[in-house]
Amino acid sequence: MEQMRLWNENRRFAVVPAGRRSGKTELAKRRLVFMLPVKKDWPDARYFAAAPTRGQAKRIFWSDLKALIPAKWIKRVYETELCVTTIFGSEIWVVGLDRPQRIEGTPWDGGVLDEYADMKPGVWTENIRPALADRGGWCWFIGVPEGLNHYKDLADYAASGVDADWGFYTWRSSDIVAEPEVEGARRILDPRTFRQEYEASFEGRAGRVYYAYDAKRHVDAGIEVDPKLPIAVCCDFNVDPCVWELAQTDGRLVLVFDEIALRDTNTYEMCKEFLRRYGRHRAGFVVHGDAAGSARSTAGKSDYAIMMEMGFKDQRVKRSNPAVRDRVNAVNSMLRNAREEVRLTHHPRCAQLRKDFEKVEWTDGGVDIDKARPELTHAADALGYFVAAEFPLTTTKRDPARRFYK
Repeated sequence: MEQMRLWNENRRFAVVPAGRRSGKTELAKRRLVFMLPVKKDWPDARYFAAAPTRGQAKRIFWSDLKALIPAKWIKRVYETELCVTTIFGSEIWVVGLDRPQRIEGTPWDGGVLDEYADMKPGVWTENIRPALADRGGWCWFIGVPEGLNHYKDLADYAASGVDADWGFYTWRSSDIVAEPEVEGARRILDPRTFRQEYEASFEGRAGRVYYAYDAKRHVDAGIEVDPKLPIAVCCDFNVDPCVWELAQTDGRLVLVFDEIALRDTNTYEMCKEFLRRYGRHRAGFVVHGDAAGSARSTAGKSDYAIMMEMGFKDQRVKRSNPAVRDRVNAVNSMLRNAREEVRLTHHPRCAQLRKDFEKVEWTDGGVDIDKARPELTHAADALGYFVAAEFPLTTTKRDPARRFYK
């Protein structure tokens, strides 16, 4: 079993890409606590539990570590510094690496880098490795793969076997998670995202963003407006062009029946055009869109304030936009999940949306969406805000009776 091999081989550096919710973080927490009473040649052994940001690190580690450390071991808890000192003289710190210098300036005996794929590429070589050098410290690199980035490079090196200090350990979610949970994920995730999130596969993101799209499967001239369902007005507030996608959902399927695409326009004109076409729709309409529209202004008013005045009162806009990758994954998963089910289709009149699905590409090695072509991305972005809000890639809810898992 890979988990036992990871624990028992005791390699100095362990690279651990494993499936979502498969216990990798919990094993790492226990390794950190296990090391606290181990005697060293110095009186102040130090260990870190790190994540990409301080907020993430605190959420992932802090409460659980305090609960895992036996009370009789604890000398003092520093809530502000996120540090626990023990009667053995050892310390454990919870650290965010959005500011990598937090790890510098003191020698470390070991630590864990969680969600390593989301950390800055140079944080290991420039900040962590030097801090471990004085004491020959160890490190675990854990997380779910995120494309073919620096985590993939480190995994390849560890798996090559050329360096005895390094070990490579990986397992699927299904090794730990119950089969119904995995099947639940398979139903809502597209194949590539499922392989990455639940099978710990390093998947490239270069090329087409909406790779799950196939016009033969996703264009449906038979889509009609259902008078019993509200219309989702999916907004992107670019000026030239400005594109809104109009969709309906029954809670399982998304049918995009029309789009409004105007050149050199403004929010007021877009609202007028929607009301001209669908203002009498009896089931009403709800607004989803770019969170930046709450700040962007036209004539001193935000886009959503203008829409409110025009009668678009049901606005379900998040305070901040989802991460680009999460939004794209949500759309791809609706286009085609790992069970080959299609849950999002559009009418042929949605020409801008089809162009986006077929032509929008990644840039910078799959880091971000290429915005070089001004006529692209707006339709898919608009629809993506709606899809990410209504069909987020969440398969299960946290069980409050179980404290230690991620």
